[in-house]
Amino acid sequence: MDKKWLHIFLSILLMTSLSACQRPAEGTNESAKESIVIGFSQSGTESSWRKRHTESIRTELEKEGYEVLYRNGYMNQERQIQDIRSFIVYQVDAIVFTPLQEDGWEPILEEAAKAGIPVFIVDRHVDLADPSLFLTHIGPSFKAEGNRAGLYVSNYFKHHENETINVLELTGLSDTSPTQLRSDGFRETIKRDYAKNNVTIQVTDALNGDFIRRKGKEVIEQYIAEGKMDDIDVLFSHNDEMTIGALEALKQTDIVPGKDIVIVTIDAQKEMIDNLKNGIVNCVVECNPDAGIFVKNAISRYLSRGRSAVPKEIYVHETVFSSDMDFDQIPPRNY
Repeated sequence: MDKKWLHIFLSILLMTSLSACQRPAEGTNESAKESIVIGFSQSGTESSWRKRHTESIRTELEKEGYEVLYRNGYMNQERQIQDIRSFIVYQVDAIVFTPLQEDGWEPILEEAAKAGIPVFIVDRHVDLADPSLFLTHIGPSFKAEGNRAGLYVSNYFKHHENETINVLELTGLSDTSPTQLRSDGFRETIKRDYAKNNVTIQVTDALNGDFIRRKGKEVIEQYIAEGKMDDIDVLFSHNDEMTIGALEALKQTDIVPGKDIVIVTIDAQKEMIDNLKNGIVNCVVECNPDAGIFVKNAISRYLSRGRSAVPKEIYVHETVFSSDMDFDQIPPRNY
């Protein structure tokens, strides 16, 4: 090969390498999808719900042709922060993460902003002084889930006039948006419906189970040992994993779940839907883990039309399953 053709060949090779290394600019078109890299930091794998949530997001992004760099935080915020920092160093095109807790994210999100990388927050919320540090939040309306649980309890006891109904609330991880908002929504609804139904529904006690099955069992076992469970009419649990633990603890008593005590839970994992069908629980409020399609659509919209095309809040659709419905209408659960 003479010098002239060698020079042309090297020039073409250099131009190709530079093109491959450049990050696509905001407004990238469909033809550039193969080069788009998404960093995805999940908070953990503490439940079937969380595993399904991870699978949904990864599957939808990969179906769209995006390369996904996945990291599991294993319920450790510092680990998540380091994972997000590695995404920034790698210069991914977008960061998707599910925060373990609400606070403590500002410094790392400032780093992402300085690098020009958009951040998509999924599931739980974050508490930031500067909301512009993330592009959008994609997830359930946790307060609406609490409202739905409260509405079921209010309707269940609406004919129990002049009675007092005692509720034991089994709460999730402290200082997280699902814990706070589910509690707020539930209490708001039972208080509002009191005047309409003339029934006093009160949260007698609240126990913290951290969204974990083992801890849910432990705190209910302790409550039983203290002789307090016999006065409870309703168990309202913030997630299915804690509810399963609570049901295991109740096996030590003569209390019949679903009959002697009304059980209301949030998530709608397959195991809990089976319990609903068997009369062990009374109401299951869905928390939809299939966020992948919403995440994929938001990223695609950003890449093709820019930041202004993505709303600040995107809610996933959810429903309620109860003991008085036609169970054939419940779609198969895949988690």
